[in-house]
Amino acid sequence: MAEIAIDAARVQQLIEQAVKENILSTLEAMVQDANWLAKIETMINQTATEKTLDKLTTIDIPAIVSKQIDTTFDKSEIQQTIIVGVQKEIKTAITNISQDPTWLGKIEQVINQSVAYQTLAQLGSIDINTIIKDRVDENMDKFHSKMREDFSSVGINDQATKTQLTIMDQDTVFENTLVTNDLEVANGAIINNLVVKGSINTDNLAWNDLSSSIQEKTLKQFNSTLRNQLIKDVADQITTSGIEIEQIKFGGESLVSDGHLASNITQTNIQRLGTLNSLQVSGPVNLNETVRVNTKRMGINTEEPEMALSVWDEEVAINVGKHKEKTGYIGTSRPQALAFGTNRNAHIEITVDGLTQIKKLQVGVHRISHDIQVPGYAGTKGDIVFNSNLTNDRVFAWVCLGGYKWQPLKAAE
Repeated sequence: MAEIAIDAARVQQLIEQAVKENILSTLEAMVQDANWLAKIETMINQTATEKTLDKLTTIDIPAIVSKQIDTTFDKSEIQQTIIVGVQKEIKTAITNISQDPTWLGKIEQVINQSVAYQTLAQLGSIDINTIIKDRVDENMDKFHSKMREDFSSVGINDQATKTQLTIMDQDTVFENTLVTNDLEVANGAIINNLVVKGSINTDNLAWNDLSSSIQEKTLKQFNSTLRNQLIKDVADQITTSGIEIEQIKFGGESLVSDGHLASNITQTNIQRLGTLNSLQVSGPVNLNETVRVNTKRMGINTEEPEMALSVWDEEVAINVGKHKEKTGYIGTSRPQALAFGTNRNAHIEITVDGLTQIKKLQVGVHRISHDIQVPGYAGTKGDIVFNSNLTNDRVFAWVCLGGYKWQPLKAAE
């Protein structure tokens, strides 16, 4: 059976009506109960008597009696007068009491409390939950009958034992298989798994798009599979039987001819070569991040050579190139000294200021040096040793006469 929505407000109204009707019927039964009315009447009389006696205690009876005695001395008349006076005062007191709002309010409060107590006592014995349940079930049965009568249709046969169709604002949910003779979707359909049993209309745009997509993917897959298979077959053929390189064409030329690669092969990724007889490079050359060759300049440990040859060793830069017209240059291009030597020993040093220091000097066959005393070694005739410790003897140098013979040279006086 299809699920029916229940109006909560309607259910609450039915419950309130059922409670009201049961309470009214209970009160009616209580009012008609002779025992209950007798109890209420007894309580009213008792309360009225107690209130009357309380009020009478405030009446000054001796004063009334004294007043009556003063007017007559007949004992019987006095007794009669007292009785009449007392009755009159009682009647007046009762009349005043019955008109006293405070007293009436107390009587009303006592009556209300008694009625409420007896009512609650009677209600306590009534099973309200059962009455409410019975009335709700009775009204719900009527409501369901009314709903079935109003919504009955010869076109719907509900045989479900649980909810199978849920209708919401945005969606309609079918819990199980939807069986229909024809199905038409106005805008779009999302289907996780599509199984077609029967024919498909191929005379429409959707089929053309689908067939084109399938054809393209199939051809692409076929080409990829065929290509991989051909590559595998060629590789197997080369492995087992080898291949004639001369038969391979590249750009219309033989890939290899007489030991030469085709001229249109302009790029390669060769990482190792044998001995090269010649090498011609028309662009920049970078050798192991050490030698950089640009147009007409070469740098070692630098990518920006300053002259024809620039050699960097840490912070020192040595350049070889043109100094000026028809003059070459070998030296530094920064405030750095320059040393020339052998065996890693500097023999000639040029300071930043241009001072040239030569530790040993030979011009032709003659050596020129310095000493602080007469040389003690054999020299070549004509060698000169300058005195670096001049004294008053005016000897400023010694000249070799051959062997160990040294002639002092003195300055003129």
